[in-house]
Amino acid sequence: MKKLLKIIKIITISIIGIIAAVFLYLYVDSKLFIGFKDNDNIDYLTKQHVPAGDSINGKLFDDAFYGSKVFLMGEIHGYADNQKLDKAMLLFLHKNAGVKYYIAEMDSTTANKFNAFLGSNPKNEAILHEAVSDIRKRIPQQSSRELFEKWMAIHDYNSQQPDSLKITVIGIDKGFDDKDATITRDSAMMLNFAHAVAERHLENEKFYGFFGFFHVLQNTIAPGKHPFAEKLKAAGIRTTSFVSYTLDSDMYLPKNPQFPTPADEKVDWVNADGPLMLVKGIQDLKALTQPHSITLFRIDGAQSPYAKSQHLMKVKARMFGENFMPVEGAVTTDYFQYVFLLRNSGALTKLP
Repeated sequence: MKKLLKIIKIITISIIGIIAAVFLYLYVDSKLFIGFKDNDNIDYLTKQHVPAGDSINGKLFDDAFYGSKVFLMGEIHGYADNQKLDKAMLLFLHKNAGVKYYIAEMDSTTANKFNAFLGSNPKNEAILHEAVSDIRKRIPQQSSRELFEKWMAIHDYNSQQPDSLKITVIGIDKGFDDKDATITRDSAMMLNFAHAVAERHLENEKFYGFFGFFHVLQNTIAPGKHPFAEKLKAAGIRTTSFVSYTLDSDMYLPKNPQFPTPADEKVDWVNADGPLMLVKGIQDLKALTQPHSITLFRIDGAQSPYAKSQHLMKVKARMFGENFMPVEGAVTTDYFQYVFLLRNSGALTKLP
């Protein structure tokens, strides 16, 4: 019996040691990947950031920015503050760049429902509820009360505009039931976008779109993986991309069979400093921001160190999700030009 207890004790200690070693390895690996503060990056970013939130400060935008035809914002789904930013970006670009067309990660059927809602007077909330519920099929983490409230606010804004300036939604994604494997989603987005422009005679218009992170990258990350924004640039369409990262924030993770989900459907595991997602160089942005804030950074300004490095573009995912790594020879500004940092964002909440 004593021998058995001794064996059990040795096994238990060994298991604890292995678990401790794994956690130590992950901790050290995370710190090494993220890296420490870089003074050159911080010196540059000190003059290239402004607060953001319910409205957008245009201080970092120059004539070249306004010369873009397409503006794209890419998010990691599930964070409430991204819905706030999406509304702020759309209204800012509508007022300051003449953007009337909102391209979205949804099919044309769902987009038509949003347009029907925008055109309803009084507000037809039943149509909006149906449209937001439809989003759940493609992006479960985005279908939320905050998404509903965002479009309620956009309706209020849009109703005050003359007919010539009203905002219109264009859905460019594949239909959820489209199982055609011969064309990727991003290729379908490009074809659908080009078709909408030609069919509606929008060649002289500007567009703003809100998508998942991958779709707004302007360069490939691996053979065969060509994002929508890369296809726009390849077609000679001048494009500006924003991406959004989070720190100390909660993500909405609705119940699903793939991953264990807490009872409140909120997790704090997927921030830019780990443990399940790691962004190279995120400490430089953290050093210039405060908790409970949203900050916009320009990374393609004059003498930008991001035009010579891959910081903020190297993204490592653990357990689920995918890595986003620049191809050899590419730099961060080949992929996007602006970064939003969200600190202490709440999670989206389930639509009633």
